[in-house]
Amino acid sequence: MRKSVAVQPTRVDAAIEQARAWTMRTLRSLFPRPARRRLRFRGGWFALPIYVLLVLIYPLSLQQAEWVRAADHFTWLAILGVITGVLVGNTRMSTTRAILLGGVLGAIAIVIATSMATEGNAILREKLVKLAINVNNWLTQVLAGESASDPTAFILFLGATTWSSAFVGTFALQRTGRPWDMLLFVGFCLIVNVSMALTNLLADLVVFSLASLVLLVRLHIVLLQDRWQRYNIVPSGEMDWRLLRGGLTWALVLVIMAFFTPRVGAAEVLGRAYNVFESPYHSVEAEWQRFFAGVSGPSKMRGVSFTESFRLGQSPNLSDRVVMTVDAASGHFWRAMTYDFYTGGSWRNTETDRVDKVAVPALGRERFDATFEINVQQPGGLLFVANEPVKVNIPAQFQTGADRTYSTGMRAMRGGQASEKYTVTSFVSVADKAVLRRGPTGYSDYIKQKYLQLPSTLPQRVKDLAHRIAKDETNNYDMAEAIESYLRTTYHYAPQVKAAPPGRDPVDYFLFDLKEDFCEYFSASMTVMLRELGIPARVVEGYTTGTLDPNTGKYVVKELDAHAWVEAYFPTFGWIEFEPTPSQAPFLRIDSDLTGGATLPGDERGIDDPDNPRVARDESEGLGRSDLDPGLESASSDLDEPFDPKPMLGVLLIIALLMLGAWTRFQMRFRGQRPIDAAWGKARLLAAYAGYHPHPAQTSYEYAAMLGDAVPDAKTAILDIAESRVRDRYTPVGATADDEARAISAWRRLARTLMSLVPARLVSFVARIKS
Repeated sequence: MRKSVAVQPTRVDAAIEQARAWTMRTLRSLFPRPARRRLRFRGGWFALPIYVLLVLIYPLSLQQAEWVRAADHFTWLAILGVITGVLVGNTRMSTTRAILLGGVLGAIAIVIATSMATEGNAILREKLVKLAINVNNWLTQVLAGESASDPTAFILFLGATTWSSAFVGTFALQRTGRPWDMLLFVGFCLIVNVSMALTNLLADLVVFSLASLVLLVRLHIVLLQDRWQRYNIVPSGEMDWRLLRGGLTWALVLVIMAFFTPRVGAAEVLGRAYNVFESPYHSVEAEWQRFFAGVSGPSKMRGVSFTESFRLGQSPNLSDRVVMTVDAASGHFWRAMTYDFYTGGSWRNTETDRVDKVAVPALGRERFDATFEINVQQPGGLLFVANEPVKVNIPAQFQTGADRTYSTGMRAMRGGQASEKYTVTSFVSVADKAVLRRGPTGYSDYIKQKYLQLPSTLPQRVKDLAHRIAKDETNNYDMAEAIESYLRTTYHYAPQVKAAPPGRDPVDYFLFDLKEDFCEYFSASMTVMLRELGIPARVVEGYTTGTLDPNTGKYVVKELDAHAWVEAYFPTFGWIEFEPTPSQAPFLRIDSDLTGGATLPGDERGIDDPDNPRVARDESEGLGRSDLDPGLESASSDLDEPFDPKPMLGVLLIIALLMLGAWTRFQMRFRGQRPIDAAWGKARLLAAYAGYHPHPAQTSYEYAAMLGDAVPDAKTAILDIAESRVRDRYTPVGATADDEARAISAWRRLARTLMSLVPARLVSFVARIKS
C-alpha cells in the first residue's frame, strides 16, 4: 500500500490563510456577535407588538397618502430595521460602529427594496442599473435648476426615513432603554405626512398617541420590576396588570382631552411662530417642489396660499369661505402673484427684489382704484391688485426684477396690514386689438431671458403644436389670440385636479392625454406655447371678480373664485391679460380694424363689468365649483351602491381578536404557578371582573363563603378550590394529585358561571357612564 504524503502549503496558501484569519479577527472586533442570553426585547413580549405597531404606523401612513405608487416595501423596511436594531443593540459593539453598520445595511436594504418594488419583470441587476440612471438624471436636473420629474429620489428618501426611524429607535431602546428616540423621530415624520397629505390621516396620529403612552407605561412597569428584583420585593401577581390598566385609562383620558380642550392660546402662539418662519418655509417649500416634482400625491397645505412657487397637479383644497370684499367701479381679476420660471413640473417667481415704486407705462392704460377688505390672513403681507399697480395707501413695496416697468407682486411692509383694509391704484390696459397688432416687437435682453425660458426637457411635440396653431398668423397679438382660442375650444375645464404620471411633463400630459383639467393647466400650457413662439408670457394667480352684492355694491370674493390666467408682454404697452380657461369669459377688447373707429378708454375694460352688457361671465363657473349638486350626486350614489359585508366582517374579526388577546393575557398571568395556586388566582381575578372583589383580610374559606352567598351557582366550585388551597398550604403533606385535579375541574365549572356575569357587568358600567 502507498503511504499518504502530506502536502506542504505554499507561501501563497499561507498568506491567504493569514489574511483570512486577520479579516475574521477584525470583523469580530468591529462587529461582535450578540450574546444569546442578552438577546431580548426590552419591555417583554407584551411591549414588542406595541412597539412594532408604533414603527409601522409611519410606513402605513405613507401608503395611505399615496405620494408614490411603489410604497408597499416601506413596511418591510421598517420590520427589517426593527430586527436589525434588536440584534445590533444587544451586542457589545460601540455606538459609533453600530450606527455605521446600521447605515451601511440600511443603504443596501433601501436600494434593493426600491429596485424590487419598481414595475416590470426585469432581473434585479437590470433594475439596479435603471435605479442608478434615474438618480443620475435626477441630480442633473436639480443641478441645472430644473424640476426633477422622476420620483425615484423621493422614494429613496422616504425609505431612508422609514429605515432610520425603525433602526435608530430600536437600537436606542435596546442599548439605553430609552424609547424617546423612536417616538420623536417617528412622531415627527408622521406629523409631517399627516399634515401634508390630502387624505384625512388623523386616525394614524390618534393610534400613534395612544400606543406611545401605552408603551411608556409598559416600559415604566419593566423598570419597576427590575427595581423590585434588586431589592427582593415580591409584588402581588396582579400588580403589573393594575399599573398597565391605570396607564391605559390615563392614556385614553389624555388623548380625549387633547382633542376637546380649547386651543385658542396654542393657536395664537403657533400663529406668531408661523409668521416668523413663514418666508424661510416658503423658500424651502419651493425648492422641495422642484426637487420632487414627480411626486404624484397631492398636498392640502397649499390651499389658496399664493407663494413664490406652485406645482402643477396639486389639488387646491378650496372652500366656500369669503376671502375678501372689493369696492370698485367695475369688476376685474384680482392679481396676487406672477410666475416666470418653468421647471418642467412647477412654476416659480424668481423676481423677488423689493422696491418702493415702479414706472408702469401709461400708454393704452387708464387709472383704476379698488378698495380691498380682507377676511383671511395673507402670508407674507401679500396684497391683491388689478393688473399693474402703481400705489397703495399703506406702506408697501413692489416685487420686481431688474426691469422696473412692472411688478410681480405687492407686499405690505407690516404684514398685519395685508389682512385689513387698503386701497390700491392700478393702471389697467385699454389698448384695442389693432393697436396691439401694430405694436413694436423688440424686446429687451432681460425680458427675453426671463420670459422666453423653457426647460430642456420640454417635449418636441408641444413646440410643434404651438407652431401649427399659429402658422397662419403674422403678428404676436394674433398668435396669442389663436393659442387662447385653441385652448378654449379644444379642451374642457374640470374642477378635479389630476397629477401627471412620474416622468411626464404636465403641459405635455394635459395637451395630448388629459385634455381636461384645472385652470393652472390651461394657463401653463398657453404660457409655454407663447414662449415657444417668441412671445414673452407669464402665469398669473389670484381671484376672479367674485359676485356683486346688490345691497352693498361690493364684489364678494370666495376661495372658490381662485384662478390662474396668462399675461403676455407687448413693448410700450406692458403686460396684457388673456383667458385660456373655457370656464371664464375671455377679456373683451375692441378691434378698431373692424369698427373703423378710435378706441374709447371707457369702452375697453377687459374685465367683468356687470354694467357692461357686452361682457357676460357665468358666475356659477368659479374655480373648484362642480356643475352637479353634491347632495343629489351623493344621494344617487348611496342608492345604487350595494351592501358590502366586508366592514361588518372586519369589525367582528377585530372583536374576536381582542377577545382572544384578552383571554391569552389572562392565562399568561398565571403561567409558572402550581395548578391549585393558578386556579385560586384565576377565580379571584375573574370574580373581580364580575364585580365581587376580595377583601385583603379575608381567609380562603371566608372569601369562598362570601362569593358562594353572592353567586349560589358558584358555591360548590369555589369551596372545592378553597379546600384544595388550604390543604396545599397548611397541611404537612400538601396537596395530592387528586386535589390538583379537583381544583382544575372546579375552576372550569366556576369559569363558566362567572363568565356569564361579565356581560351584565359591562352593560351596567356603560349605563353608569351615560347617566
